Amino acid sequence: MTKAEMKQKIISGSFWTVFSNVCSQLVTFSATIVLARLLTPGDFGIVAISSVFIGVVILFQDLGMGAAIIQRQNIDDDYLSTSFFVSIMAGVALAALLAATSPFIAAFYKEPVLRDILLVSSLGFVLSPFTSIHTSILSKRLEFKKLSLVNLGNHALSGLISVVLALLGYGVWSMVLGKILSQPVLIPIVWSVVKWRPRARLVRKCFTDLFGFSSNLLGFNILNFFARNLDNLIIGKYLGAQALGYYSVAYNLMLKPLQLISWSMGKVLFPVFSSIQGDRERTRAVYLKVVRSISLITFPMMTGLFMVSEEFILSVYGGRWEPAILPLKLLCIVGAVQSIGTTGGIIFNSQGRPDLTLKLGVFSSALVVVAFMVGIKWGLLGLITAYIAATIPIFLLGQYVTNRLIGIDLFSFVKALAPSAACSSVMVAFLLGFRLMNGSSLHLGMEYALVALVVLGIATYLLFAAKVFKVPEVTEALRMVRRKV
Repeated sequence: MTKAEMKQKIISGSFWTVFSNVCSQLVTFSATIVLARLLTPGDFGIVAISSVFIGVVILFQDLGMGAAIIQRQNIDDDYLSTSFFVSIMAGVALAALLAATSPFIAAFYKEPVLRDILLVSSLGFVLSPFTSIHTSILSKRLEFKKLSLVNLGNHALSGLISVVLALLGYGVWSMVLGKILSQPVLIPIVWSVVKWRPRARLVRKCFTDLFGFSSNLLGFNILNFFARNLDNLIIGKYLGAQALGYYSVAYNLMLKPLQLISWSMGKVLFPVFSSIQGDRERTRAVYLKVVRSISLITFPMMTGLFMVSEEFILSVYGGRWEPAILPLKLLCIVGAVQSIGTTGGIIFNSQGRPDLTLKLGVFSSALVVVAFMVGIKWGLLGLITAYIAATIPIFLLGQYVTNRLIGIDLFSFVKALAPSAACSSVMVAFLLGFRLMNGSSLHLGMEYALVALVVLGIATYLLFAAKVFKVPEVTEALRMVRRKV
């Protein structure tokens, strides 16, 4: 693949992946707003608890073979068919395991409805393998347009089902059934897009080769998921479903920039970096540009969300969600750091070093577990503060290993982040000034203040990025917008 072809693949893949994620998140966000008005924080808390156990099972579903298929250079039909049938066998076994443990989970949290929710959710593990390998094939082929449209359709259907069921009075079940009922519709769509069909075979050599790569990645994913979701388990157990509902709304809002930008780019960049894994110079250049581009979007998004969190929560979700405001502010700090830190795993895995991913995962998970166990003694805010304290050293160590692996010096890395940090700081200063003005003389209502803050923040950031700091990426983006208009 030439440099020009790679640039085109990255641009096209990034566009379609970000487009899909933006639209999917808008659909999910809109559905969540409706559900937040119809359901209680306790309902959200129960679903958050169930999501942890469902998520744990999902990790084992394809044993990490989807990522191995993308990373390996030469994959034939034997590899794909082996992965497909291994995923089905794992899905059936895991569905049975979740169903068997559901009564004990419900008893532990003293929430009887959890048993039925987990029983119904286990059906998803039998259905999901019928699409997972096919979507991995699309990623490996860099066919992100098709993959993005499939994902968008799935989110739209799931959100629509959930809203309709909530309006019909199904309560907490509306959030559960939306995800389950959309899967049978998704399977024939994916199979019509990806013409590959599995053949009835299990090749031991193929399994051993794929699992040799995926085992380290699977180990990291387990640790990472455990560290990311231990907070839900602890809050649900010690503070109750209602407190967990407030936290889950704040946490999911913090995740939006990560899902929209960092994770979207990760889906595109993993196969791209894998294809140039032997060219260290190109890898360095592309990685620094990626870090710079991600920070130019996520830093203002997280600082902006920090500044408007009160107006946003009260205007969009309603007054009963007020306890989620301060958790959201604090979690924005975590989101800004993690938006860059998550890029390290892409480099490790694309360079054929999933062992580094696993080792750093062990360190970060251990640190986060300790932080959560200590922080919960001071309630919800104590847990989040401890999370922030653990996030900083995890990021610093992970970034040090990443930079050293591909030969990036500290100055080059900091230079890549400088434009976004400077422009975001200026934006915050202007927003603070507006807040003081509004409190002393303007006295705008909550909704009008939210609109004013958002418009002022975007305008200030773009103005200083394009005209004062002259950031090339922002200038080029604005030029493209003007040409389209």
